[in-house]
Amino acid sequence: MIDTSSRVVRFYLSAEGRKSLRGLVPARGSFQAVVIATDQLGALVYRAAGRSGALSSEKIPVMLLRWDYIASMTFDYQTEGGPVRTSIGFRDT
Repeated sequence: MIDTSSRVVRFYLSAEGRKSLRGLVPARGSFQAVVIATDQLGALVYRAAGRSGALSSEKIPVMLLRWDYIASMTFDYQTEGGPVRTSIGFRDT
């Protein structure tokens, strides 16, 4: 499983997911959310839901997207670079 925590992810829901989350997600198309954490049940995501104002430092609105509700998801993936080789001090003259 790819860890998508702390990433902005675009979710495309299955028909079952769209039906189960009616009123919580847009009626059509995909939507974006920030993934807080993932586990065997699904992805815990933050959804601002169009509210304005600062979030409380104690509580943030989250929603669990079960894996069986997600048809697919897309996000920008950046691989970690290979090991950095440091110079051992030799120079061409």
